[in-house]
Parts: sequence; C-alpha cells; structure tokens
Amino acid sequence: MIASVDNSELTESDAVIIMEHLGYNLKDKKEWELFINQWTEQEALRLELADKDELKAKLVTMRSQAYSGELSKYYLEELALAQKVDTSISEKELLSYYKKHKQEFALQDYLVKALYIKVPKGVQVEKDLREHYVLKNDKDLSKVNSYAKLYAENFYFDDEQWIYFTELVKDIPLQDYNKDNIVLNRTKTYFSDDEFTYFLNIIDYKLKDSAPPFEFLKQQIREIILSARINSLREDIGSKLIKITKSKHDIKINL
Repeated sequence: MIASVDNSELTESDAVIIMEHLGYNLKDKKEWELFINQWTEQEALRLELADKDELKAKLVTMRSQAYSGELSKYYLEELALAQKVDTSISEKELLSYYKKHKQEFALQDYLVKALYIKVPKGVQVEKDLREHYVLKNDKDLSKVNSYAKLYAENFYFDDEQWIYFTELVKDIPLQDYNKDNIVLNRTKTYFSDDEFTYFLNIIDYKLKDSAPPFEFLKQQIREIILSARINSLREDIGSKLIKITKSKHDIKINL
C-alpha cells in the first residue's frame, strides 16, 4: 500500500496500472507524487460526498458504472480488432492507392533535398564553410560533416530523402528573402543575423500543387489504408458485439 484515505487504499500495483494508462512517467518521482496527491484528493472528495449526501454519492457511483460499460465496449472492440485486422499491405496496394489519389496529396509547400547548417557567427571555419557547403565534390561534404560535428547548432543533409522546405528552415530568419526564388533557383546562399550564420544549399525540389513522390507518401498511405480497414471492421464488430455479449449472460428485465 502506498496511500490511503480512511479505509480506501491504493496499492503500488494498482497505481502502476492507472499511471501507465494515463501516460505518467513511472521513472519520475515527481510524477508519482503528483498522481498520489491527486488520488488522495479524489478519494477524500468521494468519501466526503458519501458522508454529506448519500443520494448524490450513489448517483456518482451509478454514473461511473454507466461509463464503465462504454469503456468496456471500447476495449472489447479493440480486442476483436487486434485478432481480425490484417496489417499487411502490399507494395502493389500502396502504389495503386497513390495513383488513384494523387491529387489529394497535392503539395501545399515545396519538397526539397538540401543541405543546411547553422553555426555561431564568427567561428573560425565560417570562411571554409562558404567554400565547401556548395558541395562541388565529395571532399566538400566530408569537410562540412566535420565542421557540423564540432560547431553546428543545427545541421541537415540527406540527398536521398525529401523534406518540407518550411520544416527545413523553421529556425532560419527568412523574412527578408523570397522563399520561392530560393527554392526554384536551387539557391546556394548564406547569411547572418546577430548570433548565427546560416548556409543553405537547395539540391532539388518538387513544385507546390504537384503530387509528392510515392516513396515520400508510402507511410502516410499505409496509415490511410489501415485506418480504413479498421473503421470498416469496427462498424461490423460494433453491430455484433452487444448481441453476442448479451447472449452469454443471464439478463432479466422486470417492468
């Protein structure tokens, strides 16, 4: 037992179950203290109402039981779904969905392949970075990687993966620059503010209003297809669950 209010007790094992369900960090002592304080407050309030107004306390219990039925229905559906849903989705199915729904994925932002490095203003390698961030040869990338490990506040480079332009430059002060020109001209630029120097090299881009590449959307499409399967199954399971469950229990109604 780790807490009690009068005759109501909270065991550690019960606390773990509830805390995990509510998203508490079990390794954080402060989170334990917060949860236990909340539990003791709620129990004290429940017992106080039972002492002051028995009818209202009974209503609280009845409403809790009504909610527990809805919650039980949810967990029973989840159990049934876990047994029935097919989570395997073939490459052919993903590609078919992509071709049929391309326009639905039209870009609201540029996709780019790029190099970005942010270094404190005035570092000794700033001059060298101006030479190497343009990536004219393999040695340039090696140099930039080395400098990034030592000096960079932020660094990004992946010539295989696409990234949204706004995500790439979220910590760059671009207010005074034409973002469209930066992307469309595959700009290699650098500029400074009071604290940092920013190096940006746009290697490739995808236009706004065009469909992103299939590879970029695969995970999103997988989630869409799986969600549709689950929703379809949930409707089927939900309509049968109550009927099947009621048939297993001795239910009597006296009006």
